[in-house]
Amino acid sequence: MRILFDIIYLLLSIAYLPSLLLTGKHRAGLRERCGIYPPAVLASLNNKRPLLWLHAVSVGEMKAAAPLLERIRRDFPQYRLLLSTITPTGNAVARQLAHPDDVVVFFPFDLSFVVRRVLSLFRPRLFLIMETELWPNMIAEAGRRNIPMAIINGRISDKAFPRYRGLKRIFYPVVRAINLLCVQSDTDARRMISLGADSSRVRVVGNIKFDQVKAVSDKKIPELGLGQKEVVIVAGSTHSPEEDLIMDVFCALHASHPEIRLVLAPRHPHRAGDIARSAEARGLPVCLISALNRGNASVPPGCVFILDVMGVLQQLYCRADIVFVGGSLIPHGGQNPIEPAACAKPVIFGPHMFNFSEIAALFLRNNAAVQVQDKNGLQRAIEDLLQDAQKREQLSLQAKKLVQENQGSVNRIMDILGKLKFLPLP
Repeated sequence: MRILFDIIYLLLSIAYLPSLLLTGKHRAGLRERCGIYPPAVLASLNNKRPLLWLHAVSVGEMKAAAPLLERIRRDFPQYRLLLSTITPTGNAVARQLAHPDDVVVFFPFDLSFVVRRVLSLFRPRLFLIMETELWPNMIAEAGRRNIPMAIINGRISDKAFPRYRGLKRIFYPVVRAINLLCVQSDTDARRMISLGADSSRVRVVGNIKFDQVKAVSDKKIPELGLGQKEVVIVAGSTHSPEEDLIMDVFCALHASHPEIRLVLAPRHPHRAGDIARSAEARGLPVCLISALNRGNASVPPGCVFILDVMGVLQQLYCRADIVFVGGSLIPHGGQNPIEPAACAKPVIFGPHMFNFSEIAALFLRNNAAVQVQDKNGLQRAIEDLLQDAQKREQLSLQAKKLVQENQGSVNRIMDILGKLKFLPLP
């Protein structure tokens, strides 16, 4: 079975090998993905406190894990945390969340000889997997070593489910080996069971992302140099070519609403330069948030603000008057609308929310968001909210109420882990 999993993994990885070998940001973690770690990581293994391993593929999943990490540290201080991701941006977020004696690494390639080496080095007492990262060799090897494993915030999207179902023979023993599956919804529970999960091990606990949001101090909000009467529209976690579509909308509205200001927050901040050039080609002045943070930038009238640093999007949501959630005007699958909702902001998203389908449906059922079908719909929705302050206020209140009513997943997860004795004293 190990050889079969190795072959499948290698075949599926062929398409990604050029980026792994040639792209600098991937090359930095290539050695760690092969199970070869720097001296600092190896030296940390001399610490006698045992490790709990939490794996999250990228930025969103690692951020969502933050409240769970806090609870584990508070309730089980005898453990250290081993945090792993696959993407460089996720790795950066993990380092921000890590304590000095925690360990942060890139997740190893799912090859049998690599995962055996990694598990022998770290010897974790518990392996927590955020959402649905089903790595057959890692899970099989952890099972052979009697390491308890739990899926946290498990979900299988509408798009991913047919693929998993088509490979059910491969994933059946993998899902069967997991000791606990804490999933977001009844739909996710049914899908996990249909793939082979033992129904007695599946728990519906809600979405942990409702717990990740916190109140943000006004002192942390970037100073945009704007007056009280100016209306700030934040387009968060956008993907190309959404920024061009949104700037078209902004230009169309600005003539009749000169008080509006636009903040573009791309999902990948390194794209800020390309977005700035596109804005300047439209005759729009640009102001980078990083320059504002350094205090060496002026704020020209009518400029477009572009977020080119990580870690301040939620603060910008708190400064917003209207929020558009990106990845949804194009068939990317959308991004998480919970953060702006927690800040009590009116939320707009596009038609392509299939990665957050149940959350989007929940928002729409509770009149806590507006969904549009295209660029023209986005323009009409923003125009409507600009002209109707009462509607903006009502959407804001409904959004915040919805977030508050759906919090508590972390408490439920910790209760289950405790009852099943997944976190015993070392």
